[in-house]
Amino acid sequence: MTLTQKTLWLSAITATLLTTGCTTSTSNNKAITKAKSTVETASTTSYKQSSDGSFSLPNAKSGTCYGKVVIPEQYKTITEKVLATQADTKLTIIPATYKTVTERVLDTAASTKIVTVPATYKTESKTVVVSPAYTEWRNGLHPEARVASSAVLASAKAGGINLAAAKSGSCYYEFYAAPTFKTTTEKVLATAASTKIIAQPAAFKTGTKKILVTPETTKLVKVPAVYKTVTERIQVAPASKVWKETKCADKDCSVEEMMCLVDVPAVYKTVTKQVVVTPETTKTIKIPAVYKTVSSNVVAAPASTKTINIPATYKTLEKTQKVSDAKYVWSDSMMEKAGMSRTSAVICKVSIPEATKVVTKQVVATPAATKTIKIPATYKTVKVTKLVTPEKTKKTTIPATYKTITKQVKVSEQSVKWMPVLCKSSMTIETISKIQRALTAAGFKTPVTGSLDAATKASVKAYQMKKGLTVSGLSIDTLKKLGVL
Repeated sequence: MTLTQKTLWLSAITATLLTTGCTTSTSNNKAITKAKSTVETASTTSYKQSSDGSFSLPNAKSGTCYGKVVIPEQYKTITEKVLATQADTKLTIIPATYKTVTERVLDTAASTKIVTVPATYKTESKTVVVSPAYTEWRNGLHPEARVASSAVLASAKAGGINLAAAKSGSCYYEFYAAPTFKTTTEKVLATAASTKIIAQPAAFKTGTKKILVTPETTKLVKVPAVYKTVTERIQVAPASKVWKETKCADKDCSVEEMMCLVDVPAVYKTVTKQVVVTPETTKTIKIPAVYKTVSSNVVAAPASTKTINIPATYKTLEKTQKVSDAKYVWSDSMMEKAGMSRTSAVICKVSIPEATKVVTKQVVATPAATKTIKIPATYKTVKVTKLVTPEKTKKTTIPATYKTITKQVKVSEQSVKWMPVLCKSSMTIETISKIQRALTAAGFKTPVTGSLDAATKASVKAYQMKKGLTVSGLSIDTLKKLGVL
């Protein structure tokens, strides 16, 4: 059995069931037999023929009527954005900026000058012992008394007088022997040795120097992008199969209306767009630096010093020193002693303080030195060109452009299914009136006639479409939604 024949046969059975109800009367069997005669063979996958000529459905419940409903494929219209122009970037070269400035360049290099600072001196006084303190024996305690001779002292010592133990100021009577002295000279420092520093100034010579006037820079050159135009075929609507109703004009047709499954080809649309072959780029060109030669003074020989040694000076002092002591033969008593002859002199031990002399001399307070004076460098002003902002590339993004196309997308495939429907035997005036009142209450105004007229059928269809139910006549689901069952 072909698909068209099968569809016609199912449609005939559906029309018969909806108009006659689910009974086993002879008229029903004849209607079904007439519908079956329009096709060559019958398929046994969805229904079975009984021995009495009736047909049954798989899993069908006894006493329930079924109608086979063709549910067409569902489409929805959607809009889709497709690429018209590809996203790109635009490169803009922003040139470098420069400014002319004045710049100080070295004319004469900085140097130093050494200046001598002479030594400073101070006078120091020094007490020099000319003759040290001593004790001596004299012929009296008065200052003009003469010094006793060593011979006399030796005689007194030999005579048992302990001259060493004698106290200063004690007197003895003795034979006088005067002491002997000698004068000596001593060389003392008058001026300390020192140095003298002589400064030698720095020597200069004229030279040349190469200075940068304009630094090396780079320049960016833009290389434009290369594009090509391409075409693309876009599907607007997919290929599909639909049922189309046809009418038979031949008077011999057993069924006037037939349903045919027709192939509907996919719908395409050709769009053009530009794509980048080579993107826009830049290349760098080097601009060499510019230099200028200027003259300047440079140090040929640095400043230096020369040191001269100044020797120390001395002066001579005279000193008196005792060579020998006076000698006496004496007694500590004025009384003459036996065996001794008293001399006419009196010997007394006298303390003579030391004799000093103050001498002055010059000594170095601060030694000769040098101090360095900095001679600052001298400059001259020249004009130079300096880079303020380097050359750079600004990248601007050009967004892709799109265009909107409308196309249909299949939501569900066409299907055929059996649905429980109200049997004709149940279509009483009371039931139909109840359905009509329920439709009016649901917002679908329907006259209460008690018969399944065109207005009632239109209201049922409108209600099913609004509630999202399958358009299937008086189906059990619809009646339950209306609250009739």
